[in-house]
Amino acid sequence: MLIPSQMASNNAQRGVAIITAMLVVALGTITVVAITSRQQLDLQRERNEALIQTARSFAISGERFAAALLFRDVEDGLRENTDSLDDDWAQTIPPIPIDEMAMQGCIVDMQGRFNLNNLVNEEGVAIEAQVGILTRLLGELNIDQVKAQAIVDWVDADFDATVPDGAEDDYYTGQEPAYRAKNGVFAAVTELQLVKGFSPSVEEEREDYELLLPHIATLPTTSGLTTINVNTATPEVIAAISEFLQPLGGDLSRWDTGNYQDYPECEDIFDLDASDGPETLAADDARDLTPYESVLDFESEAAVESGEEVAPPGVLDVRSNYFQVRINVAGEGISISQHTLLERDAEGKTKVLFRSRDTL
Repeated sequence: MLIPSQMASNNAQRGVAIITAMLVVALGTITVVAITSRQQLDLQRERNEALIQTARSFAISGERFAAALLFRDVEDGLRENTDSLDDDWAQTIPPIPIDEMAMQGCIVDMQGRFNLNNLVNEEGVAIEAQVGILTRLLGELNIDQVKAQAIVDWVDADFDATVPDGAEDDYYTGQEPAYRAKNGVFAAVTELQLVKGFSPSVEEEREDYELLLPHIATLPTTSGLTTINVNTATPEVIAAISEFLQPLGGDLSRWDTGNYQDYPECEDIFDLDASDGPETLAADDARDLTPYESVLDFESEAAVESGEEVAPPGVLDVRSNYFQVRINVAGEGISISQHTLLERDAEGKTKVLFRSRDTL
């Protein structure tokens, strides 16, 4: 027969055992739930990585398709092998369903824009004629023309700020965070947002950047200054080429809508006949949009008289070597935008100069 003290001790031991068992079960349950949750997260992460890799593979495939279009364009040799908005490459690729995703894109002639890297020569010295084009382009877009000084200072080789609104290290090292002037060519067009007067953190300056974006490029100049293709140039760029062309940009441009202003978006950018798109640039709907087959054709339409300079020497062309391919891939909660700068040679072969995702 157990005495009361022994009974109490046994009850206490049983209570401890029960509590211990409950703790073990609780810890086991927590461990199983944690492991299961971790596995689910790992599986979802792996699935997302697989989807991203698939989307990137589709984007590369779209890039190769664009390169094939550009190659075929040279092989076909239409209109004296000129490049224009009538070419097959100058069409928006509609959404193409692939498995559970969709891909679309477009090709943009980057020589229809002003190349910011044309502002300086091989020694990094500013070229007056090119600075004049940039200054007039800013004026065409109602952007303060003195901002051209800061852009020139960013790419020229010296460390002396242009008076009165240029900017060199003294200005940029005072920013937060501090940085230095590039004093070299632009690597990408988004680099312009580092230049004085185009900061994305200031609303007015951000708006100026967005206004300028459809009209500028940052192309390599290792083989010399790049030309402007008058078949694909925006009206504002044509008007900026020279004082003679300033009042003629809208008439000489081969764009009949302002859809190019939607860049870098692809949707409807080349839909030149869209009835619900931006207003036409000329009141006469019958305006001749036949591509120029030579610079002489362009000058003839501009009614250039003997002795008049329509553009600085070596600025105009009707052919292009640099194209940007934008491919959008979306589906299953994944969305990427890939921008690729292609250089095409005389035989139509292309090489990738620059590729970025989700940014220009």
